[in-house]
Amino acid sequence: MKKGKILFLLGLALYMSGIYLSTNWVVTGAAIGVTGGLLMGASTYYLAMKN
Repeated sequence: MKKGKILFLLGLALYMSGIYLSTNWVVTGAAIGVTGGLLMGASTYYLAMKN
């Protein structure tokens, strides 16, 4: 459960910073935002597991 929360928070931070950075640097901000979205999506696997 702890791994899922950490991945979710890290993904959320990357996603939000990617949105902010895309106002100045489009390609870099988009890449960071996509990476954050992927981490948030991967965290749902760990959050859904009931160990």
